Amino acid sequence: MADESYVVYTDSCADLSKDLVEEADIHECELSFLLEGKSYLNYYDQREISTHEFFEKMRNGEVVKTSQVSPGQFLEAWDPVLKSGKDILYIAFASALSGTINSAREAKEYLNQNYPERTIEIVDSKSASTGQGYLVYEAGKNRLNGMGLKENKEWIETRRLHLAHWFTIDDLNILKRGGRLSASKAFLGTMFRLKPVLHVDNDGKLVPMQTVRGRKQSLMAMIQRFADTAIEPEKNPVMIVQADDMITAKWLGDKLKQDYRVPKVTYCDLGPVIGAHCGGNTIGLFFWATER
Repeated sequence: MADESYVVYTDSCADLSKDLVEEADIHECELSFLLEGKSYLNYYDQREISTHEFFEKMRNGEVVKTSQVSPGQFLEAWDPVLKSGKDILYIAFASALSGTINSAREAKEYLNQNYPERTIEIVDSKSASTGQGYLVYEAGKNRLNGMGLKENKEWIETRRLHLAHWFTIDDLNILKRGGRLSASKAFLGTMFRLKPVLHVDNDGKLVPMQTVRGRKQSLMAMIQRFADTAIEPEKNPVMIVQADDMITAKWLGDKLKQDYRVPKVTYCDLGPVIGAHCGGNTIGLFFWATER
């Protein structure tokens, strides 16, 4: 039976599908982004703009600016929850990548004064995109299965560094625009079809690990990391996030099912806030591993 004494919150950098959010009864605070002079919120159900339309605009050269969740947004979202007599477990986007968790802490400090009898627990996921989402989804299921708030918090903190995050980015010009790659390296990389393979490290930072030639080789490099570190791949589901490139995501998922007997692959869309820094055709792979 579900523990109804608290709710599980996250932010929209978790990049979970609408089905997963609803299945695990997850609540979200939305980050915002500016595109073509218009401000949008990064809703999990894509109600303001679809990911396909978003990445098409990026491919056409549109520049996107992103903003973290403000303390006021957390106050507005959390006050009714606390007023109703429930506590909150908030699982945040990696602090190494965003200040959103600091906004949550400011809101918590204020709300603690108004609701001293209530509990707000904030967990740094040290994760990004659907890696964060995977943790959030499991925390939501834990609550539905009766796990209490404190135990659920400890569960996340114990396991978060065993959730591997591997990404490959298709468009090097996106990294150039974000200041992560020089113009000359982006030019040469594009010319020679070089593709970076990155992961999120134990501090929650996005770190380049290797560069390979060609899209398929970047995917094979991710598969090799899976082969080297995955814990009981025949028992544990994996999640894949894709930036308007389901064909490639399905190829990767089918390969994992075929070669490693992965029981289930769940696909999610890369949202605009993370997507603004990665670009279209980005693919991310998330799985339980001996190490990140």
